Amino acid sequence: MYRKCSVVSTKISEIIDRDVGIIMRLRFYSHLMMCPKCRDYFNQFKLLKRASGTPTPDELPDDFDRVLGFVMEEIEESTKASHLP
Repeated sequence: MYRKCSVVSTKISEIIDRDVGIIMRLRFYSHLMMCPKCRDYFNQFKLLKRASGTPTPDELPDDFDRVLGFVMEEIEESTKASHLP
C-alpha cells in the first residue's frame, strides 16, 4: 500500500487509463480502501474525465493545429532555456 496520498494522486490518470501493472493497481486500490480523502478525489477525477470525453476532429477549433504548434514551440524553448548553464 502507498503510504503517501501524494503518490496516489500522481497515479490516478494512469490507473483510469489502465496504463499500470497489477502490483501498482493493488497498491493504489489498497490505499483507497483506507483513505476516504483519496477515494473521494479518485471518484471526482473519474467523473471529470468521463464528462470531458474525447473530442473528435470535427469538434476541435479550426486553428487548433496552429495553436498546438505554437504551444509546443514554447515548451521546447523553455525546456532548452532551463537546461542552459
